[in-house]
Amino acid sequence: MLLPLLDALANASDVIFILDERLQLPEGFHFEGKVYRVKATVISRLWFEWSLRSLLSPEMLLLSMGNLPPFFAHNGEQYVFVQNRYLIDLLPLDGFSWEERLRIIVERWWLKSRAKYVTSFIVQTDTMRGLLRRSLKKNAVVLPFAGVVEAPQIERPFQREYRYDYIYVASGEPHKNHKKLIEAWIDLAEMEAFPSLCLTLKAERFPELCAWIESAIKKYSLKIFVVGEHSHKETMSLYSVSKALIYPSLLESFGLPLIESTMLGLPVLASNSDYVWDVVVPSDTFDPVNAQSIANAVFNFSFRRSTLRVNLLTSRVFLRQSINQRESI
Repeated sequence: MLLPLLDALANASDVIFILDERLQLPEGFHFEGKVYRVKATVISRLWFEWSLRSLLSPEMLLLSMGNLPPFFAHNGEQYVFVQNRYLIDLLPLDGFSWEERLRIIVERWWLKSRAKYVTSFIVQTDTMRGLLRRSLKKNAVVLPFAGVVEAPQIERPFQREYRYDYIYVASGEPHKNHKKLIEAWIDLAEMEAFPSLCLTLKAERFPELCAWIESAIKKYSLKIFVVGEHSHKETMSLYSVSKALIYPSLLESFGLPLIESTMLGLPVLASNSDYVWDVVVPSDTFDPVNAQSIANAVFNFSFRRSTLRVNLLTSRVFLRQSINQRESI
């Protein structure tokens, strides 16, 4: 989502850009304003946070798209976009590594301790606004920005040419609920049903989960294909050869694949959760913690199209509304 915002501001000479060095910009991308690239290490991040005190003046406006306000710098107006639900919802951290747990705990403290300096928080859904209000006792502006407002022109083949019956676009964190999804596919196999499923998991990042899935595939002859992580363009191509999206995630701040697949005309079979209903009217739902519920929903799925419930904002409208429609944006 960051690239459309950067593109909207690229020609502004009075804007300072602070970017993670891992962010890959399109070839030939040029900024008129000054650019700082920060290394993805704790020391580099803290050093730049300290340096930001002198960079951020009282008359400046800061828009943070990374969930957290500045740690040391408290000058100027600060607008913080929050999309990591773990930071404002006190969810258990079971299934995360100790490094990930430590990072989330520290970032929760960081956000809560610096919330008093924030002019306005920005979230994408009413569910996130409610969670932020309960967690930080602060209100938030709901701006449903997703980076795209129109579906890309991708031809979908005739039904006989679909490569996958279902696709699940997700990484392998515990809340993505892959294990319960695979258990449902095992239940379907025991019902003599073998729908095909595409998973965008990267084995190098989630070796234990992927090994467990491979074991289940071999044991039950499941038609599950683990294709690895893909670029956004490649993911759009995967949607084009998939009959429907299945989305068993337990929680999300927005659920971008729900929006993308619906805009492309895919039916959506999803968790019966608030975050889903925030953005789409799914074709059908299931209980995400019950493998048999997922299996029954798949077995009886009608493949009706889903519809959007959210009015997506362009990058320029998001920028304008996020800072109270100032004329400078």
